[in-house]
Amino acid sequence: MYGLNYFYRKVTMNKKILITGIGAVVVLAGIIAAVLLWPKDQPYDYDLSEYVKVGDYKGLDYSIAEVSVTDDEVDTEIDSRLQSAATTETVTEGKVEDGDSINIAFAGTIDGEEFEGGSSESYDITVGTTQMIDGFVEGLIGHEIGDNVILNLKFPDDYSNEDVAGKDVVFDVTINYKSVKVVPELDEDFVKENSDVDTVEEYKEAVKEELLAQKESQADLDAKEALWNEIVADSEVISYPEKELEAANAAADEIEKQYKSQAESYGMEWEDFLESYMGSSQEDFEESKKQYAEETVLQEMVMYYIAREEGIEVTDKEYKEYLADSLETYGFTEDTFKQSYGQTIEEYADDNQWRTAMLLEKVLDKVMEYGNKVQADDSTGE
Repeated sequence: MYGLNYFYRKVTMNKKILITGIGAVVVLAGIIAAVLLWPKDQPYDYDLSEYVKVGDYKGLDYSIAEVSVTDDEVDTEIDSRLQSAATTETVTEGKVEDGDSINIAFAGTIDGEEFEGGSSESYDITVGTTQMIDGFVEGLIGHEIGDNVILNLKFPDDYSNEDVAGKDVVFDVTINYKSVKVVPELDEDFVKENSDVDTVEEYKEAVKEELLAQKESQADLDAKEALWNEIVADSEVISYPEKELEAANAAADEIEKQYKSQAESYGMEWEDFLESYMGSSQEDFEESKKQYAEETVLQEMVMYYIAREEGIEVTDKEYKEYLADSLETYGFTEDTFKQSYGQTIEEYADDNQWRTAMLLEKVLDKVMEYGNKVQADDSTGE
């Protein structure tokens, strides 16, 4: 049973695409991933009691973990934000040290003659990381920015360019500058520029509240996941509706096509790709596709059944308000959203099942409303 981790996040993770720019996926048995896009007509528009016997969803026990946020967690989060706000500056003073990112100009000569590919007016290297012939990068350590350095070296006998392999070479190198990462300090200037508060202490408190809200949200989701697992595990399929099962199987087939395309791009045979990257055989993969389709249909039938039994729906007004709020939250206008995603937000949300996500959230809220909250152990999330 994949549970809420499978289904709930399947339809809710799509909302995060606005932030990450990455398409949402749902992992299927560690093998296939997909977002199942149903046809635009209303799914399951018939008497679901003929297809599924839904498990009890009223009066179920559940617990929500108590969470807290430590000072260390706040410091770690703030440090991450400072690192993200770091800038890169060009420095023209100081010495070259191990780990530095520097820009150089160089001209290489063999027997007094320059050779093809042996010169550059601007070349970036990272000391200790960039691979050059032995002695090149090492010979720059300790020199001042702006220095002219003469390196008398030799190409390896097995060098890839046979024209210069094994030959003595002289490199005339000028160290142009180095690039330095500058991390801002946690001060009032940073706070005012990156938050709605004015002081460092207020900022720390605001970060702590954000982290706490995230943990509380996750604890709530974990509780709903446990409830959902229980309901679905107690549900029984009478028969799978043909239209929805066909759509689910088609989606799984599409996933297989995408993976085969990936295997081809790696220059691998499909069977080798399955074994190397997924630890699977074709037979196991086909079984996973079948399980995915059936589990998807079961869980969606359960969701729609409870929604109709409880009179739960997402109204057009609620949906439109949610889309408008999403645009505002993530700093888009309708025009800039379309420019970024090539669709209106209505089209995008439709393709990515946002309305289904809203319906599921309402269903889970109702299930929890019917449930019995019991004491949970403390969890700091550390």
